[in-house]
Amino acid sequence: MVDATPVDKLIVVLISSHQKEFQEERDALKDAIDSAELFEKFMMKAELVERRAGQRIRGDIASALKDAAIYVGIFGSKFSQITVDEYLDARRKGISLLIFDIPPRRKLEKQRRGRARVEAFLENQVRKTDDCRIATLKRKDMLNGILQRIANEVAQIVQQNLEIRKIHRQ
Repeated sequence: MVDATPVDKLIVVLISSHQKEFQEERDALKDAIDSAELFEKFMMKAELVERRAGQRIRGDIASALKDAAIYVGIFGSKFSQITVDEYLDARRKGISLLIFDIPPRRKLEKQRRGRARVEAFLENQVRKTDDCRIATLKRKDMLNGILQRIANEVAQIVQQNLEIRKIHRQ
C-alpha cells in the first residue's frame, strides 16, 4: 500500500474551546484529524492555537482563522471570552461553523456561573441570533461525534468544489 500524501491545499480545522477544558479530547481530535486520509491522501490539518509558539494569542488566532475552512467550537462549563471572540470572527469570515455543547454530568457549585454564561451565549447568540445548529454531546461521545460532523462538513466542501469545477468547465 502506498503511503498517504497531503493534498495540494489542506482543509484547515480550527479547534476552539476554553484552554483549560477538554485538553485531552482536543489533543486526540487534532491527532485524529491530522492522520485522517481519503484515497491515500491527507486532506485535513487541525489547528490548536495554544500549540503555536507565538507570544500574542490574538495574532495567533487571526492567523489560524485566515487559513481555516471549518471552525469547531466546543463549549462546556467554563466560559471563555477568547473562545466567543474566535466564534464571532469565524462567523464574520464565513467559515463553516460546527458548534458542540458538552454539558457537565453534574454541576458543581463553582461551575454554575461559568456554565450559565456558556448556556446564555449558546442560546442567545449561536441559536437565536445566528440560527446555527448546536450538537449536544456527552463527554465520552465527543471524539466520535465531532469527527462525524467534520466528515459531513468536508463532504459538503468537496461537493461544492466539484460543482464549481463543473461550472467552470462549461
